[in-house]
Amino acid sequence: MVKKFSYRIFFVLGWLLVAGCSTEKNTVVSRAYHDLTSHYNVYFNGKESLRAGIDKINNSVEDDYSKVLPLYKSSNQATATAAIPEMDIAILKGSKLIQTHSITKKPKRKKNRSKSYVEFASQEEFNDWVDDAYILMGKAYFYQHNFMSAIENFNYVVRKFENDPTVYEANIWLIRSFTEMERYVEAYELIQVLQADQKFPRKLEGDLAAVTADYYARQLSYAEGIPFLTIAVKLAYNKEDRLRYSYVLAQWHQETGNPEKASQIFRDVTRMNPPYIMDFNAQISAASTFTGTGDAEKLKKQLQKMLRDKKNLEYRDQIYFAIGNISMKEGNKEKAKEEYTKSASLSSANMYQRALSCLTLAQIYFEELNYKNAQSYYDSAMVVIDENYPDFQKIADRYHSLTRLTDNLYTVEREDSLQRLAQMDEPAR
Repeated sequence: MVKKFSYRIFFVLGWLLVAGCSTEKNTVVSRAYHDLTSHYNVYFNGKESLRAGIDKINNSVEDDYSKVLPLYKSSNQATATAAIPEMDIAILKGSKLIQTHSITKKPKRKKNRSKSYVEFASQEEFNDWVDDAYILMGKAYFYQHNFMSAIENFNYVVRKFENDPTVYEANIWLIRSFTEMERYVEAYELIQVLQADQKFPRKLEGDLAAVTADYYARQLSYAEGIPFLTIAVKLAYNKEDRLRYSYVLAQWHQETGNPEKASQIFRDVTRMNPPYIMDFNAQISAASTFTGTGDAEKLKKQLQKMLRDKKNLEYRDQIYFAIGNISMKEGNKEKAKEEYTKSASLSSANMYQRALSCLTLAQIYFEELNYKNAQSYYDSAMVVIDENYPDFQKIADRYHSLTRLTDNLYTVEREDSLQRLAQMDEPAR
């Protein structure tokens, strides 16, 4: 009987606790209850789903190292559908948190109200995790490339939680969203606002530097982006970001005509224990950006070692090309041509490398006035490039000019041969 009675008391107390924690009430108990359940139940699960989705996106993207890498893997359009279930769950959890735990009812008025109490009572939301829920949903929409919905959520945080630190995070994601949509004017205006804000949190300085660098990169203004990406490398939260930022920074230096700095950073990347494919490309790029100053023999030995590694069988075309670049920098053109020729002959799958090797050989032979060989390699290159290839029209024009020239040369040679043949005695023919 006592046991049954105690169960009833427990039930009544539990019911009173839940009733007292209704979102229609704004008390210390109700706020604590909804903060606790928001954080450790709904928000936690939503954030875990978001994290799982981001990992899925990062693992689904195969970077094209023949081009300048995007600063963020998620910028690749193919990632929009890579983690739909995970992002949908994150959105659902964020929405559930807002619907079931948001407290907008004002607390009871106190007779003696302090300044801090007046400020507290004037806010529109009394659950500390609602703003985080909007940011969670905004990020999930962002990774689905639903940038308009992402902007809507981030803007809501900026408008409704203007005195909360989460406003800065929301603004950084607004910059990313504007940049993805090529709304560069809005992105730049917001960048300027945050850079001038004396209260901007130090823990987000790396993120601000990264989104600013990305803003410039999207407009191919690599020189302007380099200082910001350099900061982002130093302030990166984790090894993965630091590796990617460093590799991209080296590429930007390469694009802006600073091969020595690029080579140095590529070598730095190889010492950071990167994933195999990044390590391979960093070593190749370090050799390709070799300027002639430094230990060429050490570089070549390293590349020869890579040639002997069975894991690199499909990448030998790139390795031979890198060795050829070093030989050219050393002034050994004949050796360079040998290596470039090996590269071209092995580039059966990598069409970009085949084009690069053939065009490099074509240019060398053209400068040597060996127009037949030049035309032959231009011809091989034209088979694998299209209108989107850099300087395509210039390459095509030279190819057509050389084709006409070599056709004439072959005609002249044939006529000369026929004339010599005609002048020979019958027995000599």
